[in-house]
Amino acid sequence: MREKRKLEPHLSEKWDESQVQTAMAAARHHAARFARQRRLSHADREDLTQDTLLAIVEASSRFDPARGSWATFVALLARRAVIDRARQRCLPECVSLDGRATAEILNALVMPQADPDIAIAFGRIGEELPLAPRALLQRITVHLDVASARDAGAASPATFYRELRDLRCWLRALGVRPVATASTRTTAPTPSGP
Repeated sequence: MREKRKLEPHLSEKWDESQVQTAMAAARHHAARFARQRRLSHADREDLTQDTLLAIVEASSRFDPARGSWATFVALLARRAVIDRARQRCLPECVSLDGRATAEILNALVMPQADPDIAIAFGRIGEELPLAPRALLQRITVHLDVASARDAGAASPATFYRELRDLRCWLRALGVRPVATASTRTTAPTPSGP
């Protein structure tokens, strides 16, 4: 993990449009090339691009126009950032979540208990909803989990999440607001007026 550094005066200097475009193009090019060679995922390639841009921003104070062009300077920095990533001893590892060990861990975790007052409040509010949002709310309440409710339905994930967005709009219109607690964010009915 990178250490947090104070912004130094040279980092606040503005680059012109061509410098920004050159830096971004070099970062994308070298990250994409490395990602193709190592068969990295899209997310890993984006992370590498961001790390490369960060290295360019941090080293921009060392640029001297008398010694070379901005494009050459940025290309060298981008190449160096990619080489540093390649030389890392411990590359980020992907852990499969489909194994037996994961199932055992999930079974060992304590499931949070549902608040009965919330179920009663959602039941009352559900009476005021149109048929489609009411059915979705009942399915989520039965399964106690949005992902399980999605898997139990016949609709595609895109349709499900579109319906879920509509349900959230209806719930907000009926006075249900998200309430932040110390440990988690939950959706609970709160009074909407005086």
